Amino acid sequence: MLPWFVPAFKIMRNVDAAAGLKINIGAGLSGAAGWFNIDNSPTVLISRIPLARKLLKTPQWPKDVRRFDVRKGLPFPDQSAIYIYSSHTFEHFTWAESVVVAKECFRVLRPGGVVRIVVPDLELIVRRYLAEGDALASQRFLQRLSLSHTFHDLIHPGANHSQMFDRRSLIHLLQTAGFDKPEVSQFMQSRIPEVGRLDLEQRKSESLYVESLR
Repeated sequence: MLPWFVPAFKIMRNVDAAAGLKINIGAGLSGAAGWFNIDNSPTVLISRIPLARKLLKTPQWPKDVRRFDVRKGLPFPDQSAIYIYSSHTFEHFTWAESVVVAKECFRVLRPGGVVRIVVPDLELIVRRYLAEGDALASQRFLQRLSLSHTFHDLIHPGANHSQMFDRRSLIHLLQTAGFDKPEVSQFMQSRIPEVGRLDLEQRKSESLYVESLR
């Protein structure tokens, strides 16, 4: 079911229904042309007002990034998408929220469609902590986890993490959502032809990539 507050025709009217949607969840400032780019930052709307953007020094959001809170559901019809991509977003949800969003991804994808989830790699962070071994290693470890929440979250939801994933937990998340065979992938290795426009080089050294067919 679509959320009542986003009529399907408003989402689909400029989309070739036969070709299928390409959805980018948590696009940030890196929205990809030809994709439906979503982000939940309030500054998306503020940046549309020139005076407010200047006074508040908000980022210059691309015009094709739409503000939407995917925790309330994805505003797309069943089996309407061929690709769903999300980078460094799921760690900002609670586990329960991430299950809801992953199930929505399953609902929205067509059979044979691809979901690709990229998150900070907890296993990699732990390995770096264990390898450092100096007196302040534990402090750097906690900073990398970024699990504390502050008032800044009111302005920028997702400024800090609510959970962390390793390969087992991220694969389990997608299996819980209904995906049969999620697999660990690598930077720029994907069934999504346009992955080169989505995987960011600056995230390569810190990321875990998991992908699955619907």
